[in-house]
Amino acid sequence: MYNPNPNPRKPAPGATLTRAALDLYDTMMTPGRHGVRIFGLPPNQMAMACTAAMLFAFPSAVIVGMVPLWDRIGDLALVQQLNGYVAPAIDSLTYDDRASALPGFPLKRFLVASSSLIELIFLSNFIALFARGVRKHALLVWTCYDRRKIFRYLCISGLLFGGLWFVFFVDWRFFAFVNFGGRGTQLDAYLIMAMPFVAVVFGHMAAIVGLGVWRTVSRSF
Repeated sequence: MYNPNPNPRKPAPGATLTRAALDLYDTMMTPGRHGVRIFGLPPNQMAMACTAAMLFAFPSAVIVGMVPLWDRIGDLALVQQLNGYVAPAIDSLTYDDRASALPGFPLKRFLVASSSLIELIFLSNFIALFARGVRKHALLVWTCYDRRKIFRYLCISGLLFGGLWFVFFVDWRFFAFVNFGGRGTQLDAYLIMAMPFVAVVFGHMAAIVGLGVWRTVSRSF
């Protein structure tokens, strides 16, 4: 059979990641019983919130990450001890280190800020449970949504979060490989933008599961 394109062009890694992220997004937007949604927002409002985050929150976080205050925060004994365990790649840098592509970019300052902000994003999902409305919605999701899907989303988001955290803050050999010879710039940008969104999703699912399991166990006694 004649094949007009014997060597089809492979899709770019960024396009593959985008398609996979959109598929996961569509799946997570599917409501459970009584119309309960995991994030409490209809798809159009959720898309607007994600767009606003990309246009305003993400650039603002980059600007905040350049503030010299993060040098002092990174020198705190508690932060240094924590980074020694969960982000050893940061601990191996000095404040004089610069990225080869951006000689004036304060690499360690930005990484300290990024790791701290990602940790705050994750923990904010649990802090939000002190609000009655958030706690009520989390329990509604636990009650009305398919438990298998809840744990599936928790595992998927947890694996993504762990993988991104590892390549950003633990071991940079992945970036050294994909950027060998000047490749991988687009993939780097996709992964950087994906990290805070994955942290939100994983933190949200972990908070729902944690509260739901605690409620189930407490009722059994």
